[in-house]
Amino acid sequence: MFKLLLELLFSFLGTWSFAVLFEVPKKYYLTCGTIGATGWIIYYLIATYSSRTIVATFVSSLVLICLSREAAYLKKAPVTIFLICGIFCLVPGVGLYNFTYDFFVSNTADASKSMIYVIKVAIAISLGISIGYELPSFLFWGYRSQRKKLY
Repeated sequence: MFKLLLELLFSFLGTWSFAVLFEVPKKYYLTCGTIGATGWIIYYLIATYSSRTIVATFVSSLVLICLSREAAYLKKAPVTIFLICGIFCLVPGVGLYNFTYDFFVSNTADASKSMIYVIKVAIAISLGISIGYELPSFLFWGYRSQRKKLY
C-alpha cells in the first residue's frame, strides 16, 4: 500500500513538473498532475497484477485521453495541454535508452528486443489516444453540461 501511494505521489509530481516545463498555465497544474497520476496508477495496477505492460499502456492511454477531453470541456482549454502532460509517465524512455545503448555497443539481439518493445508501447499509446479521440462528444459530462448552458 505504501508503494502504491509513493507511485501516486511521484507520478503526480512528475506530471506536474512536466507541466511547469511545458509552460502550461498555472491554473491547470493540479488538473495535469491529477490526470497524469491517474493514468500512471492505472498502468501500474494493470502491469503489476497481470504483467501485460502493452495492455496496461493501451488502457491507461485510453483513460488519459478520456480524462483529458473531460478536463478540456470543463476548463475550456485545449485537450493537448492535459494529454501531453499526462502521457509523460507512459512514454518508454528507458526502453529507448536501452535500445540506443545496445545498438551502439553492437549488441544487436538485445537492441532488437528493446526496439520491438518500444514500438509495441508506442503503438499501444497511439491506438489508445486514437480510439479516445474518436469517442463521440456526448459521452463526456463536461460537453453535455456546456450544451445545457447554451440552450
